[in-house]
Amino acid sequence: MAKKEHTYTLGIEEEFAIVDPETRELRSHIQEILEGGKVLLKEQIKPEMHQSVVELGTEICDSIEHARMHVVQLRSKLAELAGRSGLKIASVGTHPFSHWRDQLITEGERYQEILRDMQSLARANLIFGLHVHVGIPNREAAIHVMNQTRYFLPHVYALSVNSPFWVGQDTGLKGYRLKVFERFPRTGIPDAFESLS
Repeated sequence: MAKKEHTYTLGIEEEFAIVDPETRELRSHIQEILEGGKVLLKEQIKPEMHQSVVELGTEICDSIEHARMHVVQLRSKLAELAGRSGLKIASVGTHPFSHWRDQLITEGERYQEILRDMQSLARANLIFGLHVHVGIPNREAAIHVMNQTRYFLPHVYALSVNSPFWVGQDTGLKGYRLKVFERFPRTGIPDAFESLS
């Protein structure tokens, strides 16, 4: 039997908190980091809705090893950029005590449109995540993979919980990030599909 060749690709995006190194409070200082990042990270560093969040994104990678190498390099460069501005970067699901009301919103039509549509839901959506994008050229195979992946999501989620606190309160949950994100419409795990059509 011939070995099947897979041409899947990976892209990884990570959202990080920008924090004060002394107080550990969130800081709305994305512009300082972006200024330095234009040369060092080019298109791989981006703002998010809140100015206290920075996003890194790998290029399209053809293997896990390739993706890992990019993630390590990007994280290192981001830490360097933040340090130049007297800031630190934190990888969390939610910030344990900084309040979303105190965070500045990034300018731009996209974010303003989201704010108009979602109001307080958008302002309160101060969460940080890791997104893994898998490119599957065969669209029917992609539907099959998506359906199979649904089984593993609770296991992955259990391994990833890191957000028990929200605006200074112990929520009683290990992963409060998901509860914040669930408030948004059009989020969550999609239903199973029989085919692309």
